[in-house]
Parts: sequence; C-alpha cells; structure tokens
Amino acid sequence: MPEHESIPDKPKGLLGRINAMPGRPMLLIVVGLILVILLVFFPGSCSGVDIEEGQAIATARDALEAHPQAFTPERTETKILRQGFPPTAMWIIVFTVQDPEGGPEDFLRHAAIWVDAGTGELRQVNVGKPVDN
Repeated sequence: MPEHESIPDKPKGLLGRINAMPGRPMLLIVVGLILVILLVFFPGSCSGVDIEEGQAIATARDALEAHPQAFTPERTETKILRQGFPPTAMWIIVFTVQDPEGGPEDFLRHAAIWVDAGTGELRQVNVGKPVDN
C-alpha cells in the first residue's frame, strides 16, 4: 500500500490566508490598510487642505476689500489646485462682475486671489478690468 503524503490544510478565512503569505505581500497589504485608514479618518492631512472653503473665501474677500481697485462682486467661484514643486494645495477664489451685454465668459470686473489651503496665508491678489479689444 503506497504511503500518502499528508497535504497541509489550507488556511481558512481571509486572515488565515493573509497569515500564510510570505513576507512581501503581507507587507504590501499592511501598508495598504494603513493608507486606507489614514484617508478615511484624516482626509485633510493627506491632501494638505486644512483651511475650509468658507475660510478661504473670507480671506479672499478681505483682501479684495483692502485692494485699491476693490469692487463688489456679483459672482464667486472657488477651486482647489496644486501649485509649485513640491505641490502645495491652493484655494483659487475668483470674484467677478458680469457684463450684462456679454456672454457667460464676459465680465466688467475680475479678481483672482490665491490662498494657501494648508495655512490660510494670502499668496497672490490679481484685481483688474478686462482689456478692450
């Protein structure tokens, strides 16, 4: 009668399979889980965005009011972008006064203000009128 070699039992369940893996896949899984936990519980810390949109708008509005070419905006748009190297998260706040005779891209007054999304520091203020063609 031939002797049968014993076949090792397969690990049961996800944790059993993970524990049975060699070192490298286990390390990658652990690092992946840590990143997921950081993204779920600390979303702002990974993106560099600590300043809320409302705070950035308030900072930009104060900068516009203090500017020599200040105006009262009719429309406000915000967007977050990464600028520089290494990339820094920046709130870009655009204030405009639309041209009643123009299209959606036409304006009488325009201001673009950059606010650091990590610190709330005012970085750049551009206020002006469109150039006549």
